[in-house]
Amino acid sequence: MTFTGLLSRISILLFVVVFPLTKVCGQPVFHQTLNMLVMSNADVTLQYNLSNGTTAFYWQNSMKISAFYAGVGLKTGYITGNNAAYTNRTYTVVASNQVVVTAQGVGVPTMKQYFTFDQNDSFLTRVAVVGSSLSANWMGPVVVSTTGGVNLGVTNDNRALFVPFDNDGFVTYNAMPINSSSTSYEVAAFYDNTTRNGLVVGSVTHDTWKSGVYFNGANHKLDQMNVFGGATSPWDVAPHGYLSGSTISSPTMFVGFGTDWRTTMENYAAENAKALPRLPWTNGVPFGWNSWGVIQTAINYADAIAVSDFFHTNLQVRGFANNGTVYINLDSYWSNLSNSQLQQFAAYCHANGQKAGIYWTPFVYWGTAAQGSNSMITGSSTYLWSSAYLRTASGAVQTVDGGIAVDPTHPGVEQLIQYYVNLFTYFGFDYLKSDFLSHGALEGVHYDPNVTTGIQAYNVGMSNILSQINGRMFLSESIAPLFPYQYGHARRIACDAYTSLISNTAYTMNSVSYGWWLDDLYQFNDPDMMVFNGYGASTNENQSRLISDAVTGIFLDGDDLTTAGGQAAAQMCLTNAAINHVASVGQTFTPVEGNTGSDASSIFVRQENASAWSIAVFNYTATATNESVDLSRAGLTATNYLATDLWAGTTSTVSNSFTVSLNSKQAKLFRLSLVTAANPPVIGSVAMSGGNLVFSGAGGIPGGTFYVLTSTNLLLPLANWTVTTTNLFDGGGNFSVTNAVNPDSAQEYYLLKVQPAN
Repeated sequence: MTFTGLLSRISILLFVVVFPLTKVCGQPVFHQTLNMLVMSNADVTLQYNLSNGTTAFYWQNSMKISAFYAGVGLKTGYITGNNAAYTNRTYTVVASNQVVVTAQGVGVPTMKQYFTFDQNDSFLTRVAVVGSSLSANWMGPVVVSTTGGVNLGVTNDNRALFVPFDNDGFVTYNAMPINSSSTSYEVAAFYDNTTRNGLVVGSVTHDTWKSGVYFNGANHKLDQMNVFGGATSPWDVAPHGYLSGSTISSPTMFVGFGTDWRTTMENYAAENAKALPRLPWTNGVPFGWNSWGVIQTAINYADAIAVSDFFHTNLQVRGFANNGTVYINLDSYWSNLSNSQLQQFAAYCHANGQKAGIYWTPFVYWGTAAQGSNSMITGSSTYLWSSAYLRTASGAVQTVDGGIAVDPTHPGVEQLIQYYVNLFTYFGFDYLKSDFLSHGALEGVHYDPNVTTGIQAYNVGMSNILSQINGRMFLSESIAPLFPYQYGHARRIACDAYTSLISNTAYTMNSVSYGWWLDDLYQFNDPDMMVFNGYGASTNENQSRLISDAVTGIFLDGDDLTTAGGQAAAQMCLTNAAINHVASVGQTFTPVEGNTGSDASSIFVRQENASAWSIAVFNYTATATNESVDLSRAGLTATNYLATDLWAGTTSTVSNSFTVSLNSKQAKLFRLSLVTAANPPVIGSVAMSGGNLVFSGAGGIPGGTFYVLTSTNLLLPLANWTVTTTNLFDGGGNFSVTNAVNPDSAQEYYLLKVQPAN
């Protein structure tokens, strides 16, 4: 039986007494009036009915959830906090910002509900049961089963955001109409896209449970909403494991509301990071290359060395690097290289001023089940692969994506992890891409009897990897659960998208549209590598793919750089200083709209500093279109801006809104800088150095784009001058330019251009 089905058959006669709501900023306030415990903190007020065990949630004095209660699925049956068997409810203030309500009755375990106030627009809650020999595999701190029980208060374009468990199988986020039913994983958002008012609910602890948000909507409201621990992933064939003991606790859940659901999603991420900080990293977003783009299974030592040399000679010197560093990464089939070649490759990259990366699937056996019965686990002299297979209670071997899942708690898998981490670090690798990690989070029977759930096992395996690496490598997760997040510096935001075909870009940008907030948990979102030559993408598609990666996070090329075509495409796409600068920030852009269902939003924005913003605009269709950008909707104030197309180098002045003309499958990336002064930049010094003309100055728009034009004829129209340099003013409006002088020219004239002449 599913508890969501059970809850749909529960009816509750609810009597509500509304008491004056007190809006308090700062310290939470707890007080009792008659049978009502009132808990308030800034914009949030909870009214807990001590007579029937239900709670009403108000935001700015407006009821958003009329009556929620706690539910627990025990082996002995399903119990709810509003059960008539609970005849005694008391509360205790256990901290300055936390209350626990204890419910007791005959024939039921004691139930404790915790309410914590950390933020002005949200609260945290969890439920625990206390008794003798308890076992539970479903615990919901927030259960709603009242018609219209969740009410946003607006009905323009109400949406329910489905969030996938992981990024396998080309799954998508889905901002579906709220009059729908589904189970989102870990977190869900319910919002009106027009006003952006919205509710966000989700788990902030990820050590024991897989969490879910079941919802059922009608008439622009929710009739059911269960925020619970005990979900199963799409790949699970076994039920969620049971937790047993005298005290069992649910995950801690976040419930928040705000005027902009996107901000509330970011607040949700912040609450997670407060509970458990993300993995530290101080060396900037990785720029570089990955072998799985075009070369894939054919990778060899000569190709890897050729790529390193091409980057060193042709790309790094032209600005494709971050803090002077690029990563040259070997993906699957790195075993085509011998151990000595792997070590030589890493050393060669280091000599070229680069870092070296490698690939691994720690929780998968890629042979057949029979082969694993006759083969020792790599790094072990004791355990066969078959001894570490993750099995169901009936003994069935679990296979996903063609790979057999192995148990992260098995000692042979621990030896495997130790072996490979020691091997990679001994060879000198700096970057580790771990793939198919979701295998380690499957439900099943684990070697360690104290581990009874998939997420417990996943934490065991990932913490083992992290401790073995001990800060020596950048850790990138590929196919992996959304949570927990503290084991990787980066995570692939979607599934494979290594071609520049517009379908891949659109697929990736769907995950950016609704998962941008993950860069508050991981250091960087990974949009997969860019391939500009080899799969038949058009020039517009290449431009779109470049921009999609620049606005997402990690910035890796995947072209075959041993070929002339791959080299030419990479040089064309990866040497635009302005776009590279956007990518070097490593912060994912925010979607402007959130009503695209399982498709991608078309407009994204990021504020760069107090006077500059970047806006990306996409056309995912095969026909040309004009896209209108409403600056107010994008979060910019109504004033004049200098808008620079960072690919084409053209500029214009815009205010309030502007129209972007996009060809088939094309994207454009703009830098918008406040127009603050009429005075032009000033060239302060000019000098010759080694055949180069060097000049510098100040007075530009901080972060704005400038161009250096040259001509041998001063009287030529400006349109006939040649652009030799495209770059950005620094944060103080300063600039410096070095240009090679043509010794065959009698004279050369230079012009610094900030915006086009009239």
